[in-house]
Amino acid sequence: MLIPTTKAGQAFAIALLAGIILGTAVAVSRYAYDAGASGIVVAIVRSAVMTIAVAIGLRAARIDWRLPPELTALAALNGTLMAAMTYGNIGAVEFISVGLASLLFFTFPIIIAVLVVALGMEQIRPAKLATIVLAFVGLAITLGASFGNVDIRGTTLSLVAALATAVNAIMVVRHFRTTNVFVATLHFSIYSFLVLALIAVFFADVRLPDTLLGWGGVFGVGILQTIGTPMYLFAIAQIGALKAGMATNIQPLVAIIEAWYLFGEVLTPAQAAGGMLVLLSIAVMQWLDLRRVRAGTQAVQAK
Repeated sequence: MLIPTTKAGQAFAIALLAGIILGTAVAVSRYAYDAGASGIVVAIVRSAVMTIAVAIGLRAARIDWRLPPELTALAALNGTLMAAMTYGNIGAVEFISVGLASLLFFTFPIIIAVLVVALGMEQIRPAKLATIVLAFVGLAITLGASFGNVDIRGTTLSLVAALATAVNAIMVVRHFRTTNVFVATLHFSIYSFLVLALIAVFFADVRLPDTLLGWGGVFGVGILQTIGTPMYLFAIAQIGALKAGMATNIQPLVAIIEAWYLFGEVLTPAQAAGGMLVLLSIAVMQWLDLRRVRAGTQAVQAK
């Protein structure tokens, strides 16, 4: 295996590894659910591990973790969105297969594209419109093949998580662009933990795993996502969101393969076909965006 020697190549490899780790985290959650744990327990532990790890990292780096007062309310909103993202993405596996949950959640890049156009942040081009339409065709195929065969709670959780992730990403770009990404993540994680704790107290069915392997699944999710997320953020800082995003497209594929190998989970042919259509559309859309950015950069340099 060739190891990239350029700084950009190394950052791309780190993003690729981050996608593998994050995909593995989703697959590992199955151990927790098979041992009787509920989704809210996995989500709370994940948020707690993330919060503690980021706080320790900022402390060790002697970085001021305070936010400007005007961003406090927005941080609370982003934290609420992160709670929906965490609970929805990981919690969906309690009710549906790892593969289907991963495919549905990974529609968030398409939702981001739709919201960016709807909010007037970007003009829609015919090629990009075609990829968005194609992605929703793939989503319709996946949902149509799953209708009546899977728990609606899992499907809903995955799609809510995708929507929350998309809105969260846009808010970060709009309001936290100049904020240290790890400082913002710490505040989001704190509010996310508080929201999930309130859900556990007043609404959710709290069930702990009854085996050591189940507890390994619970903490495995938290540890893997705590490792993978900073790697992904580092890659974004080095090579940009588009290139890093293209690398992490491997995430749902890793989750599907590992779920098949570890638990014997298999998608139906129609689910797999619809999911691949969505992933292909995302890859093409990111390639189009990357080409546009490069063309703009070259035009500026030519002046």
